[in-house]
Amino acid sequence: MKQKLSTMLVLLFALLLIVAPVSAQNISTVDAYKTTGKYMVTKAPNPSFGDEWFIIALARGEYNIPNGYYDKYYENVVKHVQAVKGELHNRKYTEYSRLIIALTAIGKDPTNVGGYNLVEKLSDFDKVVWQGPNGAYFALIALDTWGFELPKTATTTREKLIQHILAKQLPDGGWDLSGTKADPDMTAMAIQALSSYKDRADVKASINKALDTLKNLQGANGNYQSWGTANLESVAQVITALSSLNIDANKDQRFNKLFTSFFTFYNAKDGGFKHVLTESVANGMATEQASYTLAAYNRLLAGKTKLYDMSDKKPNKPSIPAQPNQPTAPPTIVGFKDVQSHWAKSDIEAAVAKGLLKGYEDNTFKPNNNLTRVQAVSILVRALNLKSTESAPFTDISSYKDETKLEIAAAYEANLLMTKSNKFSPSSPISREELAVMLTNAYKLKTGNSYISKNIAPLNDIAKLPEDSQQAITFLYDFEIAQGANGSFNPTNSITRAHAAKMYINFLKVVDK
Repeated sequence: MKQKLSTMLVLLFALLLIVAPVSAQNISTVDAYKTTGKYMVTKAPNPSFGDEWFIIALARGEYNIPNGYYDKYYENVVKHVQAVKGELHNRKYTEYSRLIIALTAIGKDPTNVGGYNLVEKLSDFDKVVWQGPNGAYFALIALDTWGFELPKTATTTREKLIQHILAKQLPDGGWDLSGTKADPDMTAMAIQALSSYKDRADVKASINKALDTLKNLQGANGNYQSWGTANLESVAQVITALSSLNIDANKDQRFNKLFTSFFTFYNAKDGGFKHVLTESVANGMATEQASYTLAAYNRLLAGKTKLYDMSDKKPNKPSIPAQPNQPTAPPTIVGFKDVQSHWAKSDIEAAVAKGLLKGYEDNTFKPNNNLTRVQAVSILVRALNLKSTESAPFTDISSYKDETKLEIAAAYEANLLMTKSNKFSPSSPISREELAVMLTNAYKLKTGNSYISKNIAPLNDIAKLPEDSQQAITFLYDFEIAQGANGSFNPTNSITRAHAAKMYINFLKVVDK
């Protein structure tokens, strides 16, 4: 009897070894990522259209790929795009979004792929959202990779995509493709798409509600079920969503069991991840999702841009050229000899440190010099990282360098400028009223919300100004960006470089909260 019992225990122990989760392995997220990278490169030695998630995971995790790997992929993509004449699919517009995300991840411009502009394919809103909420998710992510702007004739806008996603949120706080109950994958993907707008009041409330839902959907051991099955992909999507919000899943009390669940799907034998625990070998789709989740998390720990923010891969980042009488590059150590006792010293040094304003070659700042209109625009465009898609309609900027004309065009496209004529007057000093309007328009652009106050600022010289100007000055007053002096704002006065430094720094404190 004892021998039979011993035999049964041995068999039971062997069975447990077979199905035991591999979370018992002590493997770091960095080492696990490396094994997934090797798995994917082995599975796709000649990557082509359709391997986008492999490419995204490899590029964003900065895997040490074989020489020419991304070039090979790009060549194959160009061949495919040209073969189908730029029409990747007549219904599934996530095909365009997915490819845009992959191309920007490796520093390739999706507006010209073998002569075809893939970004403009997202211009038709109805086609973009035909697939369901995920169409809006990935279109928004794709547009935000490099801050792409669509033509003015497009029916798709970022705001429409955001509102579409918000409108699809279910009463239980989550999202699903077509059902009535929250699905963890769809909910997590919605959060990823909205994460760039998390400081907007409406988006913030939506995300907080979704996080509560994900907390409640979580199993006791940190797992998630989709379509009734506990799986790797659901856990991976939630970790990716948290990383997009700068939330460390290992440290957040609501989700600190996620990685325990995540690593139960790890298959040490082949370095990949299984879709479900009953599988004996790694699953390609599960591995690609696990890999870009690990990339997202490792980027968070390293303080790098988030998974889908490809600004670090955008080539030829525009620089601000020196204009006539424009300051040169800032010194490494800020310490201008003419501001040591100036009232705006700290703001000037902060503005220079951020690269907004510059000092002169003689180590002066010239704080009392007036700021020109072109300089004011350049600073704001630089601060907001705006890009232009077409030329500005001004007839008096032809003598400026192309980079400067692009900055003016970017401000014009973003509706930051006050002027309504065909002349910009770039070298003229900018007035306090004009800068107030520009900053207020920039606030709306940055937050998605207009600032409208019922009570106009108690300043004695703004009552006869246009209503937009009154509201703009009130915005500066209410947010303590600029409050005037002795009860007056002096709206027609020119802005000095010192006052500009203070206003820009105070403005960034407001919009970066």
